Amino acid sequence: MVQLPYQNIGLIHTLEQCLNRTVGLIHTLEQCLNRMQTVGLIHTLEQCLNRMQTVGLIHTLQQCLNRVQTVGLIHTLEQCLNRVQTVGLIHTLEQCLNRVQTVGLIHTLEQCLNRTMGLIHTLEQCLNRTMELIHTLEQCLNRVQTVGLIHTLEQCLNRVQTVRLIHTLEQCLNRVQTVGLIHTLEQCLNRVQTVGLIHTLEQCLNRMQTMGLIHTLEQCLNRMQTMGLIHTLEQCLNRM
Repeated sequence: MVQLPYQNIGLIHTLEQCLNRTVGLIHTLEQCLNRMQTVGLIHTLEQCLNRMQTVGLIHTLQQCLNRVQTVGLIHTLEQCLNRVQTVGLIHTLEQCLNRVQTVGLIHTLEQCLNRTMGLIHTLEQCLNRTMELIHTLEQCLNRVQTVGLIHTLEQCLNRVQTVRLIHTLEQCLNRVQTVGLIHTLEQCLNRVQTVGLIHTLEQCLNRMQTMGLIHTLEQCLNRMQTMGLIHTLEQCLNRM
């Protein structure tokens, strides 16, 4: 098996080093985190970023994902973050999404700032408008281009909050394990629709908010790690 850079030196320099391998070891961000956890290097995405920042290589997830695209290996969220970082537009994912409404329109989340075609309204409308089952969040975002406008994911969550239904996406992830419905966010959307509980991510968040609270995804990961339940974001979702 090919040794990844971080395995050789005992740390990870950039997330791109994890993603840009072409030996079939890593195909998704989740696999990246899995791989790093396997060798005992990181426990959460937060720790991954902290580690990289410590060695002075990156400052944001965007900078990390930015370099991945230069080798032409990815075509998803990484490319979105890649483009915006290159032109110095953003420093955080939040700023990335905020910037979208400023510079124009988007096609999919991955095209976030490097494309100016298509419009969407909110993530909740994305799921509402899609007439068939939405199997992945990516498919959801791919579909929204056909229905309206969206400004930012943040605005989507903010809108939900205004009707006192949920505070953050983290609440959704935190409490799904309580109702025992899902194992991943993808399965959450699929399963809840199947059992007739909800039909949109908004409704998913709504229903789970009634079960409890969490403030940030970071806290979600931290809390579960403290209890020895998880070590990676993927495991966080799987555990739930």
